[in-house]
Amino acid sequence: MRKLTGFWRHVVTALSVMLVLFQLYTAGFGVFPDIVQRSVHLFFVLTMLFLLMPANKKKKTDTVPWYDVVLSMICMVCTGYMILIYEKILWDPSQWINSFDKICAVLLTILILEGSRRAVGLTFPIMAAFFLFYAAFGQIFPGLWAHKNFSFNQIFQNLYHTTNGIWGQMVGLSAGMLAMFGIFGAILSVTGGSQTFIRLAQKMTGKAVGGPGKVALIASGLFGMVSGSAMANVVATGTFTIPMMKDAGYSKEWSAAISAVGSTGGQIMPPIMGAGAFIMAQLIGLSYLTIAKAAIVPALLYYMGAFVALHYLSKRLKIFGEGCKEKIRVIEFAIIFVPLAVFIAFLAVGYTVTKAAFYATVVSVIVTVFSFAMATKNPAQTAKQAGGLCMKVAKSGAESILSMAGLLAGAQISIALISQTGFGVKLSSLIMSLGGNYLFLCLLLSMVVCFILGMGLPPTAAYVLAAAILAPALISLGLDPLVAHLFVFYFANFGAITPPVCAAVFLSSGIAESNWLKTGGLSVMIAIPAFVVPFTFAYNDALMLSGSLMDIVLGVITSAIGVYFIGLAIAGFMKREMSLIPRALMFVGGIAMIVPHMMVSLIGLALCIVAFVFCAGNKKQLKEA
Repeated sequence: MRKLTGFWRHVVTALSVMLVLFQLYTAGFGVFPDIVQRSVHLFFVLTMLFLLMPANKKKKTDTVPWYDVVLSMICMVCTGYMILIYEKILWDPSQWINSFDKICAVLLTILILEGSRRAVGLTFPIMAAFFLFYAAFGQIFPGLWAHKNFSFNQIFQNLYHTTNGIWGQMVGLSAGMLAMFGIFGAILSVTGGSQTFIRLAQKMTGKAVGGPGKVALIASGLFGMVSGSAMANVVATGTFTIPMMKDAGYSKEWSAAISAVGSTGGQIMPPIMGAGAFIMAQLIGLSYLTIAKAAIVPALLYYMGAFVALHYLSKRLKIFGEGCKEKIRVIEFAIIFVPLAVFIAFLAVGYTVTKAAFYATVVSVIVTVFSFAMATKNPAQTAKQAGGLCMKVAKSGAESILSMAGLLAGAQISIALISQTGFGVKLSSLIMSLGGNYLFLCLLLSMVVCFILGMGLPPTAAYVLAAAILAPALISLGLDPLVAHLFVFYFANFGAITPPVCAAVFLSSGIAESNWLKTGGLSVMIAIPAFVVPFTFAYNDALMLSGSLMDIVLGVITSAIGVYFIGLAIAGFMKREMSLIPRALMFVGGIAMIVPHMMVSLIGLALCIVAFVFCAGNKKQLKEA
């Protein structure tokens, strides 16, 4: 983003404050009609996006060029015009009101795609260009992919005049709960949440084996629960934990990989789970708490596998922690955990996610201002600090909203065209055809598509598209909608650590000055159990805390043991270096234990025990290991 000065900095600050106030007001006191709410949201977002994000990221300046001022003004006109005419188009969205209406439809579509290019890259403009061509010239495509051509009027009236197009569900989420969470996450970040989590992790690990690495994993997981963004997580925690790991003796690549894996896991760890979880709740019509409950065990298994691998790797390198000598004050805990407790409490008693986030944000401000008052004992100084806090939150929250809204608005255009042309249904049919109606093959194909989507998109955007084109195919094969969506949600998120395009790895490698390709390979190796678990809950939802108590207990225990042995095999060290054969036995046995079949799990357990005893050598070594 541009680092603006002078007049334009004041303009963007004013717009940021107005955007945040609008989102807070509508979250706390009720939203406007859908198109109006979303139009006002995009009015601010697109205007600020062109003021803050340069057309060429290599040419950042401290002022705004004339052409971006013009583009911002066009965005204001196109979105403002919709606020004026929305009542008219409600009666007949298939008719243009006038030629200016038609011009606004085309211009706004183009500007949203340009805005998404600046926010997240070329993926959405390229996809939208393809789907626009596909919609207009469907008859030239062969076989299954052919459809009748849609006219200019049909395409752009659907995009501009209906809530199936630009003003659709994704922009609705951006204008509601996701904007509120951008503000909520901003205040937790501005008040020093990442530092509190790092010190808390240091307290938890003490002087244990692999202390610095475990601090990075725990701190990333804790902060990721709140931030919901792997990239933000890497920057917030990795800036401190990666140098700490390098100083302790981890290689650059291992330091970066541990940070990337820990940060990515935060997106699948309740209570926040990133924007994707809230989108999922909206798409499948379940409460967010239901989704969070289903995600707990898989998320814990993810971190357990990484923790075990890290423990034995650290044992081999003889790396120990130093603990945390600095005392964590009660008020520092309160600033982070009281708002989270309020958020969960309001959800539990039936409030919407948006309303719960609103009250949690209000409580966060109150607790933070109280901490200022306790520290300064001076009302004037407290008021000054509170004002500074509000301005920082407005700036940080608005920037968070911009990035999210930019990608979701771009995704919304592609999703609208996918729906209009039936492309998603056709792709689902193709997947089922290639998979021969075999669930496992369809799951494998879906995993590959998620990775491909994840190469060019942030995890949330990858999930949005995967949910549109993959989840219906899995549901048609008999999967519960929650299981199908969680499956694609997990693999869409794992794209952040899966080469060749892995955003979390790129960031952590930049901080560690490591080879990103080696870092990506290590990240995947550490996270291998996470790639197995989604297949398990696709066949047995016991890991999602569904079914009988006995099934849940057995499923969790066998999976946990399996993950332990996979982590041990990855580290390749117990009392001494492990040879290839016992490592392979442990790895295969660990995967077998995660498979939801008792006989397969028992065979896996036998393989793991044989390998473990072989490596331990005798009871004394087994105990020491």
